[in-house]
Amino acid sequence: MEVKNVSEGDIKLIVPKGRPWDSAVFYNPEAEINRDISVASLSVFSSGFNGKITVLDGLSGTGIRGLRYGKEIGVKSVLNDDNPKAVGLIKKNIALNRLGKFCKASKGDANLLMRKKVFNVIDLDPFGSPMQFLDSAARSIYHKGMLAVTATDTGALNGVYPPAGLRKYGLQLEKTDFYTEVGVRALATAIILACAKYDKAFVPLLSFAQSHYYRVFGKIENSGKIEGLLKEIKFVSYCKKCGWRSTTKQSVCGNCKYNTVIFGPLFTGKIQDRDFCSSVLSFLRENTYKNKRFETALLEKLIKESEIPQFYYELSFIFKGKELKPIETIIEALRKKGFAAERTHFSPTGIKTTAGLKELKIYLRSLS
Repeated sequence: MEVKNVSEGDIKLIVPKGRPWDSAVFYNPEAEINRDISVASLSVFSSGFNGKITVLDGLSGTGIRGLRYGKEIGVKSVLNDDNPKAVGLIKKNIALNRLGKFCKASKGDANLLMRKKVFNVIDLDPFGSPMQFLDSAARSIYHKGMLAVTATDTGALNGVYPPAGLRKYGLQLEKTDFYTEVGVRALATAIILACAKYDKAFVPLLSFAQSHYYRVFGKIENSGKIEGLLKEIKFVSYCKKCGWRSTTKQSVCGNCKYNTVIFGPLFTGKIQDRDFCSSVLSFLRENTYKNKRFETALLEKLIKESEIPQFYYELSFIFKGKELKPIETIIEALRKKGFAAERTHFSPTGIKTTAGLKELKIYLRSLS
């Protein structure tokens, strides 16, 4: 295996040469944004945690995520991988960064490791679906810990490939104009249900979609919170003709009377904690990451849209065939009518608003 030297955050790293997917040891430089936000999120969580933290980087690859946790936050991390070549590289990277005090290399199946030990924080960043690891993570995670999960099989989660969503996640999902949000919420649903089996409430703190993946962070709370979370898991009715949607089962569209599709169940509660996201934003602003401008803009959007209920409207779909006014003009018109309205990180041509579809169309006509 040919290698090269790179740097990320405060870490010097030995990684395989060539494209990420061609190597026996996976390192994706495009996921640096994911890791920056992960460092920021763990820093915020650890600042309010009573006691010492041990993090499991369950699918570690080169070790970059766990190394950054050790170097940039000062928490102990177990860097685990089932690939002996990856473990060899992890050991070299621990030595290169003199992080033996904070980071420990581990070789083995992540599921077996999580069934043997309890971790305060578990970070799962697999290639594809995380489902094969969620049950073990739910067993292993500390009752006041944090769980962070990535999924890259976006087509299964967002309803583009319904059979894959049912097979992998047990959810009947459909393609919608707000499909990216469906994907993130489907991932949150899977985590909530996995943890609930073990009397642990997974409460989402920060969730986003970026490039080829979805990412959800959440804290574990006592079982008394589970019932409230489950009440927010609902079936969604959707009209593929006009984009109308409802979190009640309705076979006929409330706007154009076309037949709807009903999909889910899907977590419809809050997927952002405003205070947590604000603290993550403050951390990012104080650092000098090379993607800082993008990351702070992303967190600003998450904060603004955090209080507006599901789901966003994809304006290019809702008003297809019509010339759109600038999005800011539409948002300002909605606000003047007393509705909350914001851009969404889920789509550059999407908005979140408390206005319904009918009101949205009425105010668009008033602008023309």
